[in-house]
Amino acid sequence: MSNRNIFKHLFADTPKPQFQFLDLKNPYTSGESCYVAASATLFGVTLAGGGGPVCIQRHDSPGRIKSDAKVVNTHKGKVLDLGFNPFIDNILATASEDCTVAVTEVDEHPEEMKENINKADLVLGGHSKKVHLLSWHPTALNVLASTSWDKTIKLWDVAAANCVKTFETGANTFSLAWKSDGSQLATTTKDKMMKIFDPRTPEKVVAEFECCEGSKSSKVFWADSLDILGLTCFNKMAKRKMRLWDLRYLEEGRKPIHDDQIDQMSSILMPFFDEDTSLLYLAGKGDGSVSFYNGTKNKGFKSISSYRNSAPQKGGCFVPKRALDTTKCEVARFLKLTKDSIIPLSFCVPRKTGAQIFQEDLYPDCFSGKPSMDTEEYLSGKNAEKVTMCMDPAKRGDVEKVTFEKKQTYAELVAENESLKEQIGALQAELDSLKNTE
Repeated sequence: MSNRNIFKHLFADTPKPQFQFLDLKNPYTSGESCYVAASATLFGVTLAGGGGPVCIQRHDSPGRIKSDAKVVNTHKGKVLDLGFNPFIDNILATASEDCTVAVTEVDEHPEEMKENINKADLVLGGHSKKVHLLSWHPTALNVLASTSWDKTIKLWDVAAANCVKTFETGANTFSLAWKSDGSQLATTTKDKMMKIFDPRTPEKVVAEFECCEGSKSSKVFWADSLDILGLTCFNKMAKRKMRLWDLRYLEEGRKPIHDDQIDQMSSILMPFFDEDTSLLYLAGKGDGSVSFYNGTKNKGFKSISSYRNSAPQKGGCFVPKRALDTTKCEVARFLKLTKDSIIPLSFCVPRKTGAQIFQEDLYPDCFSGKPSMDTEEYLSGKNAEKVTMCMDPAKRGDVEKVTFEKKQTYAELVAENESLKEQIGALQAELDSLKNTE
């Protein structure tokens, strides 16, 4: 049975109000990001207000968000993008107008917070203009990429708060995406260019070519399990398009293998590719639709159906696969951000036996939340596929929990060295004084 037949009845319904997150106050939805980020247990939403507040909630605690709910408030300017560490559910990175990226350990039970979190565990400083996008490395622990209006992309060793490499983009970036093994980054820029490179060797660009016709925002995504690099964009007439390139021939002509007009709507399409099921989801940023497609190797994507609702989404994100409810045959969950709520949309396959019998064909092994390598291994040139796990509840067991360990930064090492020198000087002076008295 083909993937297309398995998922041909895939659907999503708007959940009842008691399963939504309501009374969300003043979400901040300006810029190129999706404004929402999720780990397997938590999600965060950017809010308007001083210091760039971020509201944190648990997936398993829907209902009305308290008017006095405590927030993460660690910046001096608005938060423009955010992302949870893929291996540590409660480590949050935020990119801000204040030219920094903050990394903060948030409470695993935010409803129990007594006060706001006003100080980050680490601050990554080095950009000279506002930082508007960030992305954690998918397989290496504590590696992060950030991009700024200073027209650079920086690669960070987060635990040491150290910028490892800088890539000059030449123009402001619209999107940033890692290949599934983290060996390469792809970015699209305001000058309609696609640039693909290994951030460890930014001086060697793998591919660079004009990727779209229109001047509106474009969003790149990897479907490398299908040998495809994809893009949602606009043509000169501002009509929405999806363009696909064959990864095997990026350097040979760089012409798309598919160049399809989707519709005439003006909202930007946010892409999400599920590498386990080869399903592609396109959520309109400004309309109420989420379309879903089935992918085939080297052949592109065929439309299955779409979810439509009159309430437009301002942004949103997908929840990690390991957090899905297999008894409902839930194969994806989209957190839809509206002007005053977060609505979890569960994409399910209708099967009556799902609650009693694990549906193995719907659930290939998925990303486990465990890193494949440490920071040093990645920076030395190693690449590694994601560590996977079985989705069968009877076989899952406990995944070893990863913890965040902050290293000493260069500035801290210098300060410690100076302190040790002072101590040695004081001891030497004391010894000299004793010798003089003898």
